[in-house]
Amino acid sequence: MNLMKFPCQHRLLTLIFTILCVGCSASRPAPIKDQSTQLTKTPPPVTVSNTSVTNKTEATTTSKATKKPAPPNENKNTPVAQTKPVPESAIAKTENTDSVFVPDPGFRIGKPSNGAVLNGFNGNTNKGVDYGGKVGDPIVAVADGSVIFSGNSLRGYGNLVIVKHDNSYLTVYAHNHKNLVKEGDVIKRSQKIAEMGNTETDQVKLHFELRRDSKPIDPSGYFDN
Repeated sequence: MNLMKFPCQHRLLTLIFTILCVGCSASRPAPIKDQSTQLTKTPPPVTVSNTSVTNKTEATTTSKATKKPAPPNENKNTPVAQTKPVPESAIAKTENTDSVFVPDPGFRIGKPSNGAVLNGFNGNTNKGVDYGGKVGDPIVAVADGSVIFSGNSLRGYGNLVIVKHDNSYLTVYAHNHKNLVKEGDVIKRSQKIAEMGNTETDQVKLHFELRRDSKPIDPSGYFDN
């Protein structure tokens, strides 16, 4: 539309437009104060870290581990056993605890029989030396001493003679055919005290034992002939 042809209408439109602009500017409402309540910021949720818990646990464990243990004698009511070292000079024991004695150079003995050796000392199945022979062969005392037993009441030994010597030594003569001495007799070395036999055994023999403090020991280190 050509407004120039309608000057009145143009002025009217211009007036209306100006009024609208001024009205809009004048009637602009006052800024509204923000009356909303500001919400308090909620702290972020706390997440329990497995790593932190693990670290704390490890720290606690490490702390306990590094804690010095109480000395063993802290409890005065409980005695603490002290282990003494074994001297290097101690004699090593074998399976046979009876054969740990060192031969005494001050005590020497002769042979109780001239028969052949059937079985030697081993401290386990044989606690002495067995000599072979025939019934009636002589059995002699190996050293001076006194008879403390003569009889057959000790099971497994048959007719038996036991002689007490000096230095806590005893000698035993078993399976005899006949005992020729009695208890209390004082005898000399090489004196005949019995005859070889086979009482309570399966063959004729002399079972001879050397004992120190009643413990059987190997006589081989004591023979002087």
